[in-house]
Amino acid sequence: MARRGENIYCRKNGRWEGKYVKCRVDGKIRYGYVSGKSYEETLRKKHEAIKAMQTGTHKSRKRGELLFAVVAEKWMETQKPILKETSIAKYEGILSHYLIPEFGDMLITEITREKAVECLQRLLAPKGEKESGLAPKTVTGIFSVLKTILDFAKIHGNVTVTDLRNMPVKQARRPLRVLSVKEQRTLEDYLSEEMDGSGFGIMLCLYTGIRLGELCALKWEDISFTEKTLYVHRTMERVPAEEGGRKKTKIIVTQPKSICSVRYIPLPDKVFHLAKERKGEQEAFILTGSPKKFIEPRTMENHFLAAIQKCGISKANFHALRHTFATRCVELGFDAKSLSEILGHASVRITMDRYVHPTMEAKQRNMDRLSELMSAGND
Repeated sequence: MARRGENIYCRKNGRWEGKYVKCRVDGKIRYGYVSGKSYEETLRKKHEAIKAMQTGTHKSRKRGELLFAVVAEKWMETQKPILKETSIAKYEGILSHYLIPEFGDMLITEITREKAVECLQRLLAPKGEKESGLAPKTVTGIFSVLKTILDFAKIHGNVTVTDLRNMPVKQARRPLRVLSVKEQRTLEDYLSEEMDGSGFGIMLCLYTGIRLGELCALKWEDISFTEKTLYVHRTMERVPAEEGGRKKTKIIVTQPKSICSVRYIPLPDKVFHLAKERKGEQEAFILTGSPKKFIEPRTMENHFLAAIQKCGISKANFHALRHTFATRCVELGFDAKSLSEILGHASVRITMDRYVHPTMEAKQRNMDRLSELMSAGND
């Protein structure tokens, strides 16, 4: 985020944002926001807004309460008591990085469909030769928050707002990475020779499909050696935090993303025997064997990248292990409902549509069966 003085910043979306003090309400500072396509335009708007405020020609208190920044703040206050810390951080990031710079000093009633479309296009547009725009999924999330705030203003402010429904962001389906059977065997052979905490964690994900954050939060108390099951009920995440007025991040262990993510997973023999060999104190993290020391998701991702590089496996992120697990299960004939519950999905449709991707090997086997059928018919 580039800064040019006067409390004016250039956001990643290419827009410039200016912030100024408007007033104090109950001892709390209320800021005004302006934005423009250039530093000079934003600086001019900021000086005009300050002058209008000083001369009494700025928006009235009643109209000021309908400023997007003010409504968004009120909406956020209503959400904090019911949201997880990770969700709060996500929404605050969307507001501060995208929506406030774009619409902060506009009245809720001034946000038109045309202005929303312009914003959408800017977020998606490439910023340069090497830097792409935001991912469609990210932009969809931003607009979901915008629509929610407009609905909040409509209900609680009794005002007419623009209907932003039916503004889908086109999301091209990206080919998701699944390890081939050969790659998986190569990785498992390597891990069997280098079976430290991280190696066991990778193997556990290959055979259970748990998420990276869920893996990092696992403790030995979560494995039942009598029932031969894994209890997934926590996740580890890094979230924004402030310390001494400086923005930092911190690691938290919290509940999984949804109630469906809390689940018991039966352990296959291979992983169960590995777990028995490594079993540690009940309160210890599985990846470290220590109750106090843990491996955070970002570090675990790096361990995985180092492992596949040593194996000569082409690029893949940690989530490819989850895709690989789901794909192997489908190839083995798992019923969709069982697989959906093991993965912690709310519906079978999510499992089949998002996480199951037939490999070229599977397609080839099916095509070979077609040839066998036709050959049998000629006998």
